Amino acid sequence: MAKPKKTKPKSAFGMTPEELSRLDHETLVGLISRLLEQNQQLSELLQIMVREKHAPKTERFENPDQLNIFEAKPATEPASPVSQSTKHSQALEPCTPPQKTPSGHSRNPMPSTLERERVTGEELSGDDLTCKHCSSLLVKFNEVIRNSRYECKPASVFVQDFVAMIFRCDGCGDTVTVEPNVTQPIENGTAGPALLAEIVTAKFEDHMPLHRQEQRFFRIGANIARSTMVGWITATAVKLKPIYDRMHELLLLAKVIATDDTPVKVQDRKKKKNIKTGRVWIYRGGEEQPFNLFDYTDGRGRIGPLSFLRGYRNFLQGDCFSGNLALCAETGATFVACGAHARRYFIKAHPNNKESCDQILQMFADLFEIDRCARDLGLSEQEVSLMRRQEALPILTSMKAWLDKHSLTALPQSSFGKAVNYCLNNWIELNNYLLDGDLRFDNNLAEHEMKRVAIGKKNWYFLGSDNAGKHAAVLLSITSTCKRHGINPAEYIKDVLEALTVDPGVQIDSLLPNNWQKKEQKSDFKACHITPKLALR
Repeated sequence: MAKPKKTKPKSAFGMTPEELSRLDHETLVGLISRLLEQNQQLSELLQIMVREKHAPKTERFENPDQLNIFEAKPATEPASPVSQSTKHSQALEPCTPPQKTPSGHSRNPMPSTLERERVTGEELSGDDLTCKHCSSLLVKFNEVIRNSRYECKPASVFVQDFVAMIFRCDGCGDTVTVEPNVTQPIENGTAGPALLAEIVTAKFEDHMPLHRQEQRFFRIGANIARSTMVGWITATAVKLKPIYDRMHELLLLAKVIATDDTPVKVQDRKKKKNIKTGRVWIYRGGEEQPFNLFDYTDGRGRIGPLSFLRGYRNFLQGDCFSGNLALCAETGATFVACGAHARRYFIKAHPNNKESCDQILQMFADLFEIDRCARDLGLSEQEVSLMRRQEALPILTSMKAWLDKHSLTALPQSSFGKAVNYCLNNWIELNNYLLDGDLRFDNNLAEHEMKRVAIGKKNWYFLGSDNAGKHAAVLLSITSTCKRHGINPAEYIKDVLEALTVDPGVQIDSLLPNNWQKKEQKSDFKACHITPKLALR
């Protein structure tokens, strides 16, 4: 039997020590440099993996020398580009951070809009009404609230019976029937508008999946199956689609649309494990068109956003996803990159390049501080543009020179090199926020709205189909826009469902969240919901 041939151990370059010894000096130095670069990349990757696994999911920068982007600078800080150029902003009005309220245990006042229940002591009677000192009659002359507390009534579901009253003539036997005015938001359905609104709000605002709602209803004696609720949610989305479509039309008139997207799992029997990956998009309009619209696509291709934004020519802000750039090139819109995304790259690279990252992170902090100051001062669009030209532009010029310098020495595949190249490759788009005072340096508002999807999918896990994704987008848009305007989505959806059911030709603009007027709640339920009408039989 032949003995296995012994092989000499090889180095990391796939060469034996004898082969390495025969290499010239320059080749050997090059191999060593390459090995050091690989080691650095692996070390950075290991640190990132450890940090992502164990560190809190925040963007906080824990360097005491690095200011928080929303904090004012201390007076002892040395002069920086922004501190030397803030004379303009200070001339308008001094910008000071909001004062913190003194620490204490004071309670917030209880809202006057809540229903109040009186709990009193026992009424005096008999001999207790006689004064112990002079034997005169005791008379109540005042009341004092000694204490107040919050209390709740268990959630309740009740059955509405629409009763027709039949009258018969004793003389001729003819009958007159008084019919209740029954308006069903879902044709042949068994759910009223208030119940539909509560189910939708619980799922898309409170992130409660239908199987938990099913359990909640069971505890209060209502056997409502989750499959039934799926049908109700679908019908509600179809009913509210005209509201969504009108908000979409108005959104395309906005000066600025901020966008972001996130993946979602979708059931698909044709795919492996019956699951595929879809995409949910957010499109947030500016203050002139204050709508938050969601859209669902079955992938991240540009076809979906291109279809949604067809005809849009103004400013689109988001991350530097290639689809966004291609979309703007095709539609003629101006793309504005998010400065917060660029900043995150340097935060990621900071552990291995602390000194260099400290410098550019300070520049980012100064840029954010300028915009924060402008918002606190309530400056107009023209004033914001002027402030940015005077204060932000010099910082951006210094940042560009810094990036060009470090691009010559940064390893392209290192986290620091990726951060530098990201900024340089998208430099024009990062500077486009200077074009208009209504633009922001970051896309945080749209990303914040996308959190409702990120939190929601951790509870409901997946969407049932592509159609379910489209219906979810409608209801997410309604609830998110309601929250933006400080509206209770359950009250809004209930009122809109009733209005669309009673009068299908109602003016949609009057029902938009920014135009909606809350109805006065009547104490008499029957008078509010059951209006009799005469019918001869």
